[in-house]
Amino acid sequence: MTSPFSFDDYDNVIGFVVSQAGYRLSQALLRAIESLGSDLRPREFAVLNRLHERGELTQIQLAELTYKDKPAITRMLDRLIERGLVRKVASPADRRAMVVSLTQDGEALRNAIVPLIVGFLEAACEGISAEELAVTVTTLRRISERV
Repeated sequence: MTSPFSFDDYDNVIGFVVSQAGYRLSQALLRAIESLGSDLRPREFAVLNRLHERGELTQIQLAELTYKDKPAITRMLDRLIERGLVRKVASPADRRAMVVSLTQDGEALRNAIVPLIVGFLEAACEGISAEELAVTVTTLRRISERV
């Protein structure tokens, strides 16, 4: 086996393999969303899911939790607000900060998408043990923390 750092065997370079897996997972999420008749983008799903997980968040917290810069999160939120999936109001604690939350429609869409993507992930991971998956997640988190 060649080194995961050898660009002479690009198909096995760790960064390329991670990127390829991320791209394919994103495309599967897109197909799941489209099957529901929605035009939500996969990166916007991350916003809906973080709000479902954490409840109300400031725009800054949401940007950090979804790894988006300020202009990108602003554009995403504008699009999600326009579709009635999230709402944004001034924070009662700090009127300079904006607090974002899911609407009922946003929660319903998120809840409709999750079982579809879980089914896809389960099928994609068939034959891979829970231990192997845990090691993969741990390894990827360690790499992520170092870059």
